[in-house]
Amino acid sequence: MTCFIAHLEKKGYFRELGIVVTKENAKDIEKEIARNVGREGEHCPAIWREMKAWLADPKKKAALEKNLRKKFSKA
Repeated sequence: MTCFIAHLEKKGYFRELGIVVTKENAKDIEKEIARNVGREGEHCPAIWREMKAWLADPKKKAALEKNLRKKFSKA
């Protein structure tokens, strides 16, 4: 798993969103997060840095989570 995907998985972030992270979909989740936060094509540290800023902003966090649920949630 990618660096921040594993970290967020351990914290239960994806479970709260109804997303099951697997070896098969972890890279797709990372790419979708990168696309959403405007860091598509960049490496993990840049994506994670921007994602933390998004998670700190309630409006951005809600938009990101809505997109992730829509694409990856099994609920």
